[in-house]
Amino acid sequence: MGRYRWAVIAVAAGLGAGLLSAILSVRFQLVVFGFNIMYIVSPLLAGFVESYIAGRKYGASTGAVSAILVFFAVNIYGWFFPAEPIEWNVFTVGGLMLAFQAAFPTAVNFLLAAIITYLLGLAGKGVGDLLVPKNGSIPLGYDAGGEMLGIAAGEAVGKPDEITELRRLAVERMLQNAEAMGAVGVVDIDVEVTVLRGLGGEVLAVTATGTAVKG
Repeated sequence: MGRYRWAVIAVAAGLGAGLLSAILSVRFQLVVFGFNIMYIVSPLLAGFVESYIAGRKYGASTGAVSAILVFFAVNIYGWFFPAEPIEWNVFTVGGLMLAFQAAFPTAVNFLLAAIITYLLGLAGKGVGDLLVPKNGSIPLGYDAGGEMLGIAAGEAVGKPDEITELRRLAVERMLQNAEAMGAVGVVDIDVEVTVLRGLGGEVLAVTATGTAVKG
C-alpha cells in the first residue's frame, strides 16, 4: 500500500506544480505573442514533476495524469473565464498543439509517426512515378544482340490476407508489361513484398520484376 502512496503523491505534486505555474503565469501576465505560456509550460511542468517523483519513488510510470488534468484546467480557464478570450491565430494553434503534446505525448507521437510514414510513402511513390516510365519498365540502356529489352515490372496492392492473389497479379502484370515491350519471355524474375503502414492499417505492395527477352 505504501508503494501506491507514492503514485498518488506523484500525481498530486505534478498537479500542484502545474496549477501553481498557471496561477503565476496569469498573475504576472507571462504572455508571448499574445499567448499565455501557461498553456504550454503548465502541462509540461506537471508531467515532469509527476514523472520524476514516480520514477524515483514509485518505480513506474503514472501516466502523466497531472499533465492531462492541468491541460484541461488551463484550457477551460483560458477559453471561458478570462476578460480577454483567446482568439484563433497561428500562435494559438501552435501553443495548443504543444500543450496537447505535453498532456498526451504517447497519442501525439503515434499520430505524428503515422502521418510522417504516410507522407513519406506518398513522396516515395511520387519519385517512383517520375523515375519509372508509364509502361512500368526501366530501360537498361543497351540492347545485347537484340534479345534483352529491359526490365519489365508489375505491381499489386492490397490487404495482408490477399498475399497469394497479390503475387499472382503482380507476376501477371509484369508478363503483360513484357509482352507490350515485344518480349517473348521474362528471365531473372524477382518478387518483393513491401509493408506500408498508415492510419488505415497495414497494406501490402507486391512488385514483380524481370528481364524481358525476345528471340
